[in-house]
Amino acid sequence: MNKTEDKFYILLFAISTVVAGVMFLSYGSEDFKALTVWSLNILDVFFEGRPYEYYEYCSHNIYNLQCANMGAGYFTLIPWAIWNIPIWILQRWFGIAAVGHAWTLLYSKFFLVVVELITLYYSYKITMYLTGDREKSRLAVYLSFAYPFAFVSIYYAGQSDIISLCLFLAAVYQLFKGKKIGFMLLSALSIVVKPYVLLAYIAIILLSEKNIWKILGYTLAGGSIQAAFSFVYSHAPMFRESMESGPIAQQMEAIFGVTIGGGTEKQISLFVVVIGLFYFIIYTRKLSEESLKKGIIYVSAASFLIFFMFTNSEFYRMVYLMPFLYILFVLEQEKIKLNILLETMACVCAMFIFYWKDASFFCNWFVFQYVRDRLPRNGIGFEAIREIGSRQMPLDNIFYLIVSSVYIALLGIMLVINIPGLHFSYKDEMKLDGRVIMVMRGGGNSACYYAISLQIKEDKNTKFAVCRREW
Repeated sequence: MNKTEDKFYILLFAISTVVAGVMFLSYGSEDFKALTVWSLNILDVFFEGRPYEYYEYCSHNIYNLQCANMGAGYFTLIPWAIWNIPIWILQRWFGIAAVGHAWTLLYSKFFLVVVELITLYYSYKITMYLTGDREKSRLAVYLSFAYPFAFVSIYYAGQSDIISLCLFLAAVYQLFKGKKIGFMLLSALSIVVKPYVLLAYIAIILLSEKNIWKILGYTLAGGSIQAAFSFVYSHAPMFRESMESGPIAQQMEAIFGVTIGGGTEKQISLFVVVIGLFYFIIYTRKLSEESLKKGIIYVSAASFLIFFMFTNSEFYRMVYLMPFLYILFVLEQEKIKLNILLETMACVCAMFIFYWKDASFFCNWFVFQYVRDRLPRNGIGFEAIREIGSRQMPLDNIFYLIVSSVYIALLGIMLVINIPGLHFSYKDEMKLDGRVIMVMRGGGNSACYYAISLQIKEDKNTKFAVCRREW
């Protein structure tokens, strides 16, 4: 990479960093505040010697959070709780409520930034292992960092999915280095943090192992920590009630929400049908050791593409496409410009889809008060797009349906054209300049999200309780 290209990528990194920084400093979402409180609750119950009462302690909801129950295993919050020890000390002994101040919440959110940096480090290590090319590895890191829904999940929503993704990426790196025990252990930890990586874990097992009994053993090993945790806490106060109201229970509705008419005259889950066929196909494929490594990246990315194509997932879950999709892009070098163009278009479509259907997607309720105090009360001149959309763009509107269909088609095209070994005849008739595409992808997407994120219009009818803003 020459000096001119170095400056070009530095500029793109700088633009993405500014956008990420604005989101980081501006927003404290409802879920993020709940996760911060729940991490501090871990320290409370362990300090008091009653960890078995953790879920009951969370259910008391002393800070009036919108999310009353902690509806998942708390493994995801243990490293976060360790990080938050300084603000826990301030809260417990000095009366400074962590959820009540922007600076304490920003300290808590910075933990997710650190985890993202570790994730990007493993992205670089895996790409270097597969290609031995520093330029391709840096490109994979940039594409992952500048992925708009990584901004949304980490810097806007403050969600913990990046922790699960980081552990799973480390697990895949262990697998590439020939350390299967490390792969299974880290995978089991990532699954207990968030179960969504189980989709890619099963795909990797089916691709690399053909013995049915070993497949069953590896699958059980992947869920072993989650099963052990659920068994130990099965009779804990408020555990079952919390699980029933948690994200796993809600996600089951999303998985079975997209249905088609079946031969039994009953509606059947389209996602289950497609992922089942996908698993069967990869199980029947036998690859050489060298092809297997590229295949692992593909099936990981493909599992999540299928998930987002055929389920009603939350906007912040889209972070799971990072970094497997972008590592796949640099491995498919002859298709990289087309891939980036398709991904850019898909992100723009997803932005419109989530903006119209999900009120928490860049909701101005989540803006920190210190940011509001420094901006004009009437906002910065943007129209209230969501208010217009709610009147003129219902979900069955033809424009919404077209955008949704194009979005699914774009994900499907990326799924197909990147199949390992597929000789895809593609001629760049437009002679697209790689730099133009990168600017469109990095600068264009970032500008769209930056513009939406700045809709900080004061609503005179919205009064914020403790759970809605810092004190």
